[in-house]
Amino acid sequence: MLKKKYRLSAGKLNKPKTEVFPYITVKSSENGLGYPRFGFVVSKSVDPRAVVRNRTKRVFRSCIEELLPSLKIGKDFLFIFKSQTKDAKREELLNLLKKIFKDL
Repeated sequence: MLKKKYRLSAGKLNKPKTEVFPYITVKSSENGLGYPRFGFVVSKSVDPRAVVRNRTKRVFRSCIEELLPSLKIGKDFLFIFKSQTKDAKREELLNLLKKIFKDL
């Protein structure tokens, strides 16, 4: 589980920059804190079952926790999941995150 300081409160993005990737859409903005914060949105269009939506967030969150020590950027990230995400393997999501953070 992410520590509280790394969690993004709802609606806290200032002038977000939006990027679209195969499994997710990422909105990011500067936060001026020196460390990143993350928020997740998994709608019912991904899957109507809460178990599947929560599992998707847990897997994605574990990928972020793995990469967190190497991140030194002060940005807020809001990840909006697409319906294909529930079928993605953890390795695919981890590689996608590496690409996202490398580009930023």
